[in-house]
Amino acid sequence: MNLDFLRFGIFDEIEAFWLENMGVEPALLQLSAGSLNFEVCSHDLAGLTVTWVRSEGRQLWHDTANEGAVHFGYVIDSQGPVVSGGIEVGSCDAMVWMPSKEINYLLEGPLTSVEFTIPDELAAMLGWKLKGPPLQKVFKADLDNLTHSALMASEWLNANSDCVPEVLAIRKQIWRDWILEALSKVLVPWLNSRSSGILPNPSTRKFRMIKSAVAMFDAADPDLDLDVDEIAANLGVSRRTLFYSFQKELGIGPRRYFELRRLHALRRDLAKSHRDEQTVTNLAHLHGFTQLGRMASVYKEHFGETPSETLGKSN
Repeated sequence: MNLDFLRFGIFDEIEAFWLENMGVEPALLQLSAGSLNFEVCSHDLAGLTVTWVRSEGRQLWHDTANEGAVHFGYVIDSQGPVVSGGIEVGSCDAMVWMPSKEINYLLEGPLTSVEFTIPDELAAMLGWKLKGPPLQKVFKADLDNLTHSALMASEWLNANSDCVPEVLAIRKQIWRDWILEALSKVLVPWLNSRSSGILPNPSTRKFRMIKSAVAMFDAADPDLDLDVDEIAANLGVSRRTLFYSFQKELGIGPRRYFELRRLHALRRDLAKSHRDEQTVTNLAHLHGFTQLGRMASVYKEHFGETPSETLGKSN
C-alpha cells in the first residue's frame, strides 16, 4: 500500500479528525496501554471521501453518524478479532453508519480498514436510499474489487498531487465514478433491504448486559466509589457473571473498564483546559479520582505522558 499516512498520537486527535472529515461523532476508549500507532490517509474525490486507516492496540468505539452523508466501511486485514455488538465480524462483513444511530465495535490490531463518505446530495443523485441493519454480509469478490479500485485511485493521487489543477479535477471525477460503480455493488444488501425501517445491530446477551452496566455507571455520582456488586445486583446477575461478561467481550474486568472511562474523560478535559485556569488536582477530583498519586501513575502508563504534560499542551 503505497500511501502517505498521517499519524495521530492521542485518541482526542483521532476523534477530532473523524468528526471534521467524515461526519462521524466518535467516542474512542483505548483499552490497551501505549500508542495506538493510529495512521490515516484520506482523499477527497469530487465529493466522495476515501479514508484508509491503520492502527494497533485494542480500541472500543462508540460512533454516531451525523446527518448529511452516507458512511460505509470494512476491515481489510486484522491480526486480532473485530467485534460489533458482541458478535465477531468476518471478512465478508461490512457496515453502514446510519444517521443518529450509535454503533459499537471493538478492534484489536494491527489492522487495516477503509471507509467511504458519500454526501447526501451525491447519494440522492445516484438514487441511493439505504436502510436495514448496519452490519451485513457482502460478496467477498465485490469487496475486493472495491478495495482494488479505491487503492488505485489513492495511490495515483499520492503520486500525482502536484498535477495541473484542471487535470487533477478531471481525474478525481473519473476515479470517483469508478469507485461509485464498485460501491453500488457492495451496497446492494442495504439498497435492496425489505426492512421498513432502520434495525438495530444484533448483539449478544453479554454485550447488552455491559451496555446496561455502562448506563448505570454514567448515571452514578463520580464522587462515589464504584460498587460493582451494586451494579450486578441491579442487573439481576452475580458479580462473577458481570465480571465474566466484561472479560469475555472486552478483555478487561468492569472496575478496570470504568477506571479507563474516567481516565479518558479526564484526558479530554485536560486537553481542552489551560494551565492558568485549571489544575490537574481539580479536574481529577471532578472525575472521581481521590488517590492522585495512583491516578497519575496509571495515566502515564496508559497514555505515555503525565496529566500535567497533557494540561500543558493546551497553553
